[in-house]
Amino acid sequence: MSTAMIQRDDGRLTISFTPEAQALKESALECGALIGRVSNADEQEAAVKAQLELRRLLKLIEDARKSAKEPVIDFGRKIDRTAAEFKAELDQEHLRITQLVADFQALEQARVRAAEAARQKELDELERKRQEELSNAKSHEDMDKINERANQEAAAVRVVAPARVEGQIVREDWDIQITDVWLLARSHPGCIKIEPRMSEIRQLLDAGIKVAGVSAKKIVKAGVRLKPERIAIAVA
Repeated sequence: MSTAMIQRDDGRLTISFTPEAQALKESALECGALIGRVSNADEQEAAVKAQLELRRLLKLIEDARKSAKEPVIDFGRKIDRTAAEFKAELDQEHLRITQLVADFQALEQARVRAAEAARQKELDELERKRQEELSNAKSHEDMDKINERANQEAAAVRVVAPARVEGQIVREDWDIQITDVWLLARSHPGCIKIEPRMSEIRQLLDAGIKVAGVSAKKIVKAGVRLKPERIAIAVA
């Protein structure tokens, strides 16, 4: 069977299912509505027919979705490749200059830390002198003068700031490399994302192996197999 399932209007950027697809959907739902129970062979035969019709239509819709989307995805990939090629030299130059600025800022931070240590040492010395003079003060007036002068001297101690440019963002980060993922998982399980591999679990269960951390029981799934069909996509 070949029918147009999806109408894609690239000019208006709209997607809709065709009247033919709507008719197939209504027919499949009507067929399914007739199935109220499956308690004997005849009822099973009718149910499987409805199941086949629903499964066939679902596959047609899924195939139509993929077919309608594929050229858009391909075009998007082409846009990505073209943009990546165009900006490759810009990325390299941006990375080079970014690294130069980062190296300079690392030196700036070291300079500021050293200057701050010296500043704190000077403030400590001023505070020591203040306390020494206060211990020898003869009156409250002398103490006020000592405190005022000490505060002025402390305020005059220069605060060293790193060189910054408007719009510049500087922050410390970590350059992280995982050297032993299993040691990391054992020591810090919250730092590892673990996802079960269902196919491998099924293989172990089929081989009669009890899989630790898994609860499994046999269930029966009844499906249908479809013959290959072609679909058509209408593009405006």
